[in-house]
Amino acid sequence: MNLVATAKLSKSRQRWSNTLPFLEGTDSIMMGAAKSPATANNIFVKERGTQHKNTGYIVFTSDRGKCGSYNINICKAVLAHASANGKNALILPVGTRGTDFFLSNSQNVHRQLGDMPEAPAYEDAEAMGLKVLADFCRDTETAKPGEIDELYIAYTKYHTVLNLEPTIKPVLPLSLRVDNGLDAATELSEIEYDPDVDSFLRYMAPMYLNVQIYGAMLEAALCEQAARMVATDTATNNAEELIEDLTLLFNRQRQGMITQEITEIVSGASALK
Repeated sequence: MNLVATAKLSKSRQRWSNTLPFLEGTDSIMMGAAKSPATANNIFVKERGTQHKNTGYIVFTSDRGKCGSYNINICKAVLAHASANGKNALILPVGTRGTDFFLSNSQNVHRQLGDMPEAPAYEDAEAMGLKVLADFCRDTETAKPGEIDELYIAYTKYHTVLNLEPTIKPVLPLSLRVDNGLDAATELSEIEYDPDVDSFLRYMAPMYLNVQIYGAMLEAALCEQAARMVATDTATNNAEELIEDLTLLFNRQRQGMITQEITEIVSGASALK
């Protein structure tokens, strides 16, 4: 399992790094448009003023175990984030491990988005994005809001094989990212929008959501393999240490029995003299 996870880790890392320019470029364009004053009232930009907001969390976990604390860490991070910020959390899990965790902890699983693909494709993210978009905005033309007022993506961020960080990232509305200074480096560029920036943003929002889901899915798949590689390597080392300890214990006990038998034989022979 360790060798398989190592091979899959290499492929997942390559797939993720190859897609990064596309992910970052799409993100930069959307943030630039969101900072325009003309989009202040856009449904994908403006923060909703409802008193009790429904906050959706797309949570990426695995379908299989044997990956250490990978699943439990991101699930606990979601619960902590919702509790600390007073969110009315609607959970949208990806992966059976996350679904089982939230159901067993009596959380509101609003919609199960599907299994976690081992090799995520953009089509997987697109299918999930359609479901989530309907929950956030029922009609992009009339700007009719959906059941979810805020949307976050919860996934594990990859730094190194031994450094995996549970991350809660705001996605919609875009004002959550701009107001929090998460995209302060992104500045308005000299782009001409046809017919206008508000229409462009409304048209691009579904693709932006799909890209955010796709990027998080790729990184989550990478971190899953890293966590599984570390967990199986640790299990192998622990098993080897346990075998060494038990072998030493067995040899000591066997030597003690042999010594006792020799002592009894010598004592019996001495008694016969």
